[in-house]
Amino acid sequence: MIKNTLFLLLFFVACTSDEESKRQVNSAYQGEWVGNFDGDNTGSIGFTVSKDGTIDGVLHLSPSGASENFKGYVAFDGKFDINSPNKYYFSGILNTSAPAKGKWKKLESSNSYISGNFTINKK
Repeated sequence: MIKNTLFLLLFFVACTSDEESKRQVNSAYQGEWVGNFDGDNTGSIGFTVSKDGTIDGVLHLSPSGASENFKGYVAFDGKFDINSPNKYYFSGILNTSAPAKGKWKKLESSNSYISGNFTINKK
């Protein structure tokens, strides 16, 4: 009885995982996204979402003009996270019919952050 229950539980978990994977084969968020961020730093952000939900993009800091590449991932429900080599972290929820808004932060020292907000639109 316990083996049968365990088998059924594993079966449903496996089916759910496969179902989630199939949703992301052709991400609803694929394409180009552009926006701006403000707060303790300001600049622009642009990235491309691939069909499997991976994110590749670049941050442009104002007024210095410095830029850096970043990577991330968007889930089937639009939740995304971006991390850059210089410890910028963007997270939010993409929306194809309205601007996506979220928060960003940057690790400055072992326990000190700067932060702000961002807005992104699908191009």
